[in-house]
Amino acid sequence: MIQVKVKNIGLDSLTGAPILMLADVNNEDDIYPIWIGVSEAEGIIIKQSGVETPRPLTYDLMKNIIESLGGTVKHVAIIDQKDNAYIAEIVIDRDGEELRIDSRPSDAINLALRFEVPIYLNENVVKKINIKEIGQAKERDKEKEEQIETVEDLEKTTGDIGRDPEIDKELKEFRKLLENIKPEDFALKPEDKN
Repeated sequence: MIQVKVKNIGLDSLTGAPILMLADVNNEDDIYPIWIGVSEAEGIIIKQSGVETPRPLTYDLMKNIIESLGGTVKHVAIIDQKDNAYIAEIVIDRDGEELRIDSRPSDAINLALRFEVPIYLNENVVKKINIKEIGQAKERDKEKEEQIETVEDLEKTTGDIGRDPEIDKELKEFRKLLENIKPEDFALKPEDKN
């Protein structure tokens, strides 16, 4: 288990769903993304922004209930994954007795933020991405694109130097054929069926 903290919340570019970004407290370049619901994301954003609401929201109510029953949250942990869903637990201390409550990660993290307690996760369960590695990969891709553009520019400026004119002629004819081809050209004609 490693300790993580809430880094930020992003949006999935395909679905628009919120993505909770958890960062390793010892290496903030290691990010553990978890897709969560909109209301759970709102709860995290409200708590992190320090906005005071006139009435308790759901997670504030949960905190009040736990405290009213003599308990306090010690920590939360994302411990497993089943059927494409992460499994978390909320560890509550009540008069020296430790209670482990099954939870969704987003609910557990919302409570952890309100109790200001550690968040742990099993790094073998949640897939890690490294921000530096992603940045380096993007740089490599950009360099490759620039190299390809340079080769294309070279071909434009040098023309057919070092090329076989017969092969170029065949390629041009083949490209013309491809430009004019239609799906119906591949359909069987009645006379072809026999």
